[in-house]
Amino acid sequence: MDLTTEALRLSMGMARTRAELASANIANVDTPGFRAQRADFSQAIGLLHQAAVDPGMNSANLRIEGNRTSLSAVATTDADDVAVHLDGEVADLEAASSDYQTMTAVLSRRFSLMQLALAGRG
Repeated sequence: MDLTTEALRLSMGMARTRAELASANIANVDTPGFRAQRADFSQAIGLLHQAAVDPGMNSANLRIEGNRTSLSAVATTDADDVAVHLDGEVADLEAASSDYQTMTAVLSRRFSLMQLALAGRG
């Protein structure tokens, strides 16, 4: 795939991970000893920034590094920050959902334009 599609795929994966973590945190709010999980996407964001700055970046590199980043992004919070704040988790879930829907719409439009171009109507 091209660089833009890979960047969207990586971003959608980040939104999905955020939603999954928020859901797990909400589901386990009353579980004794549960510590909230958070995602650190600093590497993925760095990759997306690099892709924006360098349009010639190899999309395969973005895909490979993005897969590694997604797998290593989840961490349990420190013992000092044990409490799960439901309002914050619901807000995170809603934000992730909105981000995912937006990127899905962009990707759908992108594929529609490709389809038109292939059909000779674009």
